[in-house]
Amino acid sequence: MLSRAPFVSIVAVLVAGILLSGYFTTILPLEYAACAAAVLLILSAGLYYKHRKTAFTVCFSVFLLFTGIYIRIFQDHKLNAERNALQLNTYSDYELEIKTLPEKRQQSVRMEASVHRILSRGKWIPVSVKALVSIPSDAALIPEVGDRLVVHGNLKVPDAPSNPFQFDYRRYLRNKGIQWTAYLPDGTYEILPETATYPGPGLWSLKVSEWADHVFRKNMTDDRSYGLVKAMLLGRRDDLRSEQVDDYTTSGTVHILSVSGMHVAIIFLTVSFLLGWMKRWKQGKILYLATTILLLGFYALVTGMPPSVQRATLMCIVFVVAEVFGRKQHAMNTLAVSAFLILFFDPYACYDVGFQLSYLAMTGIFLLYEPICSMFAPAHRVIRFTWQITALSFAAQLATFPLSLYYFHQFPSYFWLVNPFVIAFTNVLLPAALLLLAVSLTNIFWLQTAVNFVVDISAWLTNFSVSIPKKLPGFLIENLHLSMPEVLMLYVLLFLVWYAYQTREYVYLKYVYALVFIFISCAVSVSMMTFLEEETVTYAIPGHSVMSFKKDAKLYLVADKGFAKDTNAYDYYVRNYVVNREVDKTIFISGQ
Repeated sequence: MLSRAPFVSIVAVLVAGILLSGYFTTILPLEYAACAAAVLLILSAGLYYKHRKTAFTVCFSVFLLFTGIYIRIFQDHKLNAERNALQLNTYSDYELEIKTLPEKRQQSVRMEASVHRILSRGKWIPVSVKALVSIPSDAALIPEVGDRLVVHGNLKVPDAPSNPFQFDYRRYLRNKGIQWTAYLPDGTYEILPETATYPGPGLWSLKVSEWADHVFRKNMTDDRSYGLVKAMLLGRRDDLRSEQVDDYTTSGTVHILSVSGMHVAIIFLTVSFLLGWMKRWKQGKILYLATTILLLGFYALVTGMPPSVQRATLMCIVFVVAEVFGRKQHAMNTLAVSAFLILFFDPYACYDVGFQLSYLAMTGIFLLYEPICSMFAPAHRVIRFTWQITALSFAAQLATFPLSLYYFHQFPSYFWLVNPFVIAFTNVLLPAALLLLAVSLTNIFWLQTAVNFVVDISAWLTNFSVSIPKKLPGFLIENLHLSMPEVLMLYVLLFLVWYAYQTREYVYLKYVYALVFIFISCAVSVSMMTFLEEETVTYAIPGHSVMSFKKDAKLYLVADKGFAKDTNAYDYYVRNYVVNREVDKTIFISGQ
């Protein structure tokens, strides 16, 4: 099967190069990496022409490795140049342009911006850097997307993590191409008058997204349903209630609240189902291709075209092009082609959790759905459909399970119960919400009311479904910890089981048993060493004085009285340490 998907191997080697590039950034000049890649490509072409397959495979693999190293180093140099453009200049003011719609936070609104120039010694100097800007929610002037601001003050580099296992916010933003932040209270900025400039497709898509938000707010009276549709379709969670997010987290369906490949795939499958009849015509395939790409593009515009949707839309377009023009397509190969295109132009996407989970979920569906679905073949149509959705959910969950544990440290016990219902309801909700946007332009009241009813009832059913697990015992297992070697071992286990099933060579199950033994041995030994280790930590937490002492599986936290109530500070600065040190019980000791 893998022999029919050569791009899987190509992407794997490219990813290896991107990951290894961190070791070469300081010792391998950019020009050397480019020259090495060029020489290897020419050598690979010569070996291919001479039909020396083994030598060509080795040489081309090394070329891909150096290509991954080069594109990552190239991006690093670009970001370093942008950072130096500000750090090496003294400036008092800067001009920026708002690039994203404002996102509501607890006490502020947040948006991404591009800084175009800085005022240094009375002279404006052009620069080009991205920044994350926060403004108090009660500010007199809240800028909109496309607005230009002149700000008095300086941008700030995000602080590096100062506590053990603390989330690295600086690296997280850098992987998104953002290296600067700014907090702008009233009086520190001025919105410039509008200038007659071409808005560009990015700004246009955000305006479309803003219009879609107004349509949903106007038509949907239930706040919970509106918050769900806004999160699923527009990718903005600022109108979701905290208990609503908690319901989705504990049910294992929080991924549907972020616009991702799954959402684009639902739209794609719906469009393919409704327009499949076009392919019977003589020129119907071209019309089917154009219509599908147009509708996918419209959905991408509605969401504001965040990177996750751009990646997923590209993936689906590659699929539909392969379907229309290819004699024979292999799903994994097509998936790998889209991943290659994304990583070649944006190597930092490799570090994006959404990118990793989206492609792992699609991989699980392509490789594991059929074996799981074949385990049970009910005759009744309704039961068969329910089982197919359940198998689809299992396949995606199984493929993302190790990485989800690594990042989120929790496991929803009843995901298998809730996911089939959520998938079924969202398969109705997403297309219906898009249809609502379309019919809102027609001013046909009865049609708009009918579509709005479908959106409301499917959103309510989705919200109701995810609230069920909280009423059951043991709905969430928390504070689970996996190291990266353990995650890799689990994925090797999954691959060996799948490969044994696919090739019917069950001798590979011997390696599975051996790897299970190694995995258990490593996990138990590491847990024992962690349990026996005693450790004292003094934390650097703004506004608080905190230190801890770990003994066995207990953590004694000595802190000021306010820290025990500051759950946000605990979650951000301490919780990762608790999880990584496998602490079962945290005991707060209040100081003065």
